[in-house]
Amino acid sequence: MGALFALSTKATIHTVTVQNFSFSPSSFTAVIGDTVEWVWVGGTHTTTSTSAPVGAATWNTNINSSATTFQYKITTAGTYNYQCNFHVSMGMVGSFTVSVAMGVPNVSASAKEIAKIFPNPATNLLNIHLNKAPNNNELVITDILGKEVIKESLSNIDNTIDISTWKKGVYLYNLKNNEEAMEGKFEVQ
Repeated sequence: MGALFALSTKATIHTVTVQNFSFSPSSFTAVIGDTVEWVWVGGTHTTTSTSAPVGAATWNTNINSSATTFQYKITTAGTYNYQCNFHVSMGMVGSFTVSVAMGVPNVSASAKEIAKIFPNPATNLLNIHLNKAPNNNELVITDILGKEVIKESLSNIDNTIDISTWKKGVYLYNLKNNEEAMEGKFEVQ
C-alpha cells in the first residue's frame, strides 16, 4: 500500500516595479503556482514576453497610468524572458526562472514512513536511510515521464546513490519491502 504525501507550499506573488527604463528586480526565481505582478511606478511601458517555456502562455500588456498592474500566474517550469517594447534598446529587459515546488515530503498521519530520502532538492548524492533492518527493500526511481532511471535492492540501513550525472528535474520514487511501501518525489538541481 502506497503512502500519501503532501508537499507544503505556499504561492508567492513576485512584485516587479516598472519605472526609470527598468524592471526591478530584473531577474528572480519562482515556482509553479506563484504569480508575477508588474506594478507601474512611472512612465509608459509594456511587459512583453520574448520567450517562454513550451506550453506557457505569452503576454503583451501595457503598464502605464491607466493600466497600473498586470498579473501572470505561472503554470510551467522553465525560463521566461520579457521586455518593454518601447525601451528594449535602453536595456529594459527582465527574466525569471521557474522550477517545480519541492521539499521533503511530509508523510500523512495515516501513512508509515519506512525510510528517509534526502536531501530534497538534491545535487550530487541522494541518501536513503531505512528506519529498520533491510527486509527485501526494492527502490525504483523514474523520471517525471515514468521512464525507469534506477531499480536497486537496498541491503544496508544507509544507502547513497550518485545522481551527479542525472538531468535536472523531478523524479518519482517507490520503495517497498515484504511488509510496506512508500512513494514520493524529489528534485535534482
